[in-house]
Amino acid sequence: MSYTPRSADVYAYDPALPPTNVPIVSGATAYDCPQSGNTFILIVNEALYYGNRLDHSLINPNQVRKFGIPLWDNPFDEMRNIGIETKPIFVALKAKGTKLLFDSRAPTDQELANCPHIDMTSKVPWNPGTVQLGKVSIVHKDPIDDPRSNEAELRQLDPIMQGMNEWRTVQQTIVDGERFFQQVGRMDDDARFADVPVRPSFVSTERHTKATAEKVSERLGIGLHRARATLRSTLQRGTRSAILPLARRYRADRMFLRPRLKGKFSTDTAYFNHKSIRGNIASQIYFHKSGFYSCHHLSKVDDKQVGPTPKKSIADYGISEHLTMDGAAVQVGRNTSFMETINRAAINYHISRPYRPEENPAKGGVRELKRRFYRLIVKHGIPERLWDFVLDYVVDTMNITANYLRYSDGRVPLEVITGIVPDITEYMDFTIYGWVYYRTDGALGTNKIGRWLGVSHRTGPMLTYWILLKSGRPISIDTVQDITETEKQTDLVKEQMAQWTTDVSKILDARTGDISWGKDEIPPQLMFDLGLEDEEFKCNFNKLIKAEDVDELLCNQSKQS
Repeated sequence: MSYTPRSADVYAYDPALPPTNVPIVSGATAYDCPQSGNTFILIVNEALYYGNRLDHSLINPNQVRKFGIPLWDNPFDEMRNIGIETKPIFVALKAKGTKLLFDSRAPTDQELANCPHIDMTSKVPWNPGTVQLGKVSIVHKDPIDDPRSNEAELRQLDPIMQGMNEWRTVQQTIVDGERFFQQVGRMDDDARFADVPVRPSFVSTERHTKATAEKVSERLGIGLHRARATLRSTLQRGTRSAILPLARRYRADRMFLRPRLKGKFSTDTAYFNHKSIRGNIASQIYFHKSGFYSCHHLSKVDDKQVGPTPKKSIADYGISEHLTMDGAAVQVGRNTSFMETINRAAINYHISRPYRPEENPAKGGVRELKRRFYRLIVKHGIPERLWDFVLDYVVDTMNITANYLRYSDGRVPLEVITGIVPDITEYMDFTIYGWVYYRTDGALGTNKIGRWLGVSHRTGPMLTYWILLKSGRPISIDTVQDITETEKQTDLVKEQMAQWTTDVSKILDARTGDISWGKDEIPPQLMFDLGLEDEEFKCNFNKLIKAEDVDELLCNQSKQS
């Protein structure tokens, strides 16, 4: 069904043998109930996945019991049939030598979509080394006092009656390491589906990326040292299916918290060369010295657009205790919505003096933001009119990656600000402006191709993304898969990508309408334009683009600044 970003080292009974590293997944198997004739999909979360190395699947009985499902595995217990008592059905077990098992098979796509699903184990991460099992109490009763001991038909008592302690005789032997086997269909390897190598530093041979330091480095565009620090400071509790065809929506939940944020924040307005395809010309950026950013795009720099940005920042993250800003009239003028929000939220503020950029830390933060923004634009050849999507992606990924700033103390900025360890699942399967398959018709029909533009936070559930269509229109979709390098080598996909590029270029590069705007009065340091940057910035940026060890260069630049 879906991979988790974790794996387990499985040891044999002989300690001299090396361990086997096995991925942890949520798996599904089809069980045909002999009593009703109906098919049920049994979901085993936190399971070990051996692929085709085994002709059966494994399930941990204590993991099932921990989830609250009664499981009777004592073949010498004359009072109960061996099996698993789920709520709708009883899964009978049978013995094969010393092993207990039940027959099941690989489900079809139709069965996965239509048959009832039964969770056999919890989705909470299972760590056998730390899990606390309940104590086992053995109660000896006189068989004469138990009405089930002489009359076989009384074994079919109501489950509530069976659960009553006065009628229950607990006689079970728990053997460490005992597992049950489910018979499932096998899928042989096919060499035709092996992925082909590509130019990037680290290459995934699977559609779903396992969160190693190398993959985090490649996906988020950071060095190995920062990637390792990021993995130590983040979570990945979300899951995405990479096994089944692109035929269903992914499920996830998202929770927001709005705390009172400690520390000093600052804000500044950044301007761009062209109107984006969403009609934006600027962005109000909020910054904290830990490397945390929050940006809110503006279609016009006036009170109506700038004024609500503090409210949006509060809604997303919380209320800052202190805010530094420059003296722009749209912010500090009389009766502005911006100052109204500052006063109502009881935020202490400081207005920097004219021509003293060092008093506003946001200006230095914007400078760091530019470095990463330009790097992605150049590396991936992203059109200028997509700048607001790129900036959103840069802000999001900088908030969830470790940096070298002393204010972050080795933690990722989002955790420093909110106290919550962030989850990076949403960003692990895709690259900004990368090719993807998507479906918009309720997971029906054929795959279409588009470009990935980032995570859609406000539309749809978690694991929903912005996709650029060949019409030049971005839409929010949750049925998305990365196009593998093998698929990109096929003639069909090559033709589709070429046609898509031609169609989108007509929209993004169109000169029938004026896509630029009046920006002559904007100071060059406030513009996101590499051509307007000073020589020192250009020199450092060129070193960053060509550097083999990006981490070391950024660390040195951070120390110098």
